[in-house]
Amino acid sequence: MIATIRQGLQADGITVSISKLDRWFDVPRRTVYYKPVKAQPKLQARFAEPIKAMIEESPSFGYRTVA
Repeated sequence: MIATIRQGLQADGITVSISKLDRWFDVPRRTVYYKPVKAQPKLQARFAEPIKAMIEESPSFGYRTVA
């Protein structure tokens, strides 16, 4: 949101810093720079190892057979 406003102002020839826009709109700066990070999938060895062994024994097994 702030970046879009800043780009619009720059297109009109007005240069405003991000920190100043944050103060104007009462938005924390960390909110502007925040990028969500996906968590790594949790792999449980007690489930993964038997499934890997089953697939190695019979590579023709598909998802539905393994599930």
